Amino acid sequence: MSQEQQLQPPPQEEIIANSPLTNSLLLTTFPLMSLCLFFTGFSFWIPSSSKAQVACVALGIYLFGIVYSPGEGPVPFTYSAEAYPLYIRAQGMSLATATTWFFNFVLSVTWPSLLKAFKPQGAFSWYAVWNLIGFFGVLFFVPETKGKTLEELDQVFGVRTRDHAAYGGRQFFYFFNRYIFRRNVEPEQLYEKDSVEHHPSSFSQEKEHDATARV
Repeated sequence: MSQEQQLQPPPQEEIIANSPLTNSLLLTTFPLMSLCLFFTGFSFWIPSSSKAQVACVALGIYLFGIVYSPGEGPVPFTYSAEAYPLYIRAQGMSLATATTWFFNFVLSVTWPSLLKAFKPQGAFSWYAVWNLIGFFGVLFFVPETKGKTLEELDQVFGVRTRDHAAYGGRQFFYFFNRYIFRRNVEPEQLYEKDSVEHHPSSFSQEKEHDATARV
């Protein structure tokens, strides 16, 4: 293979969204993070005179950090890089980064007041509940992008939000039937379609402008 062929980029239809981090990691780590926060908060009911309190609190925080690292830490940035179209990807990533740091600021500013009002048990439980809310938010509203070509990503985001939310609800029951009750249930394929059904509500209509208006 010549050097020119090696430097030539692959065709667009062969470019794969090759991130190993998907919403499957989010669906796995959100409940685990919630359990870690509940464990950390409830550990404060152990008498402060006991060394077990410090040990359990430290264990809960370390476990939370371990679970956070492969999930909520990198996935939102990777997902944002795949979700936005190329012509606004830079602006989209800027918005995602700004949103992350904004809520980091909000958490840091409100944590002392939350700790004083709710005590450690309630403060950690507050964020544990928000992790459970995040789990259902991802289940209903975050499409899967792993292993999709750019053309397939257009299909994924061409599905209406209400259709994907209904699909997420069915996937919730599919998990229990397949992995808990061990039933032979075939997974539903929402995106693997030869043709994509586009709905008018999925797109915003752009107003026509007169190109000679400023001339």
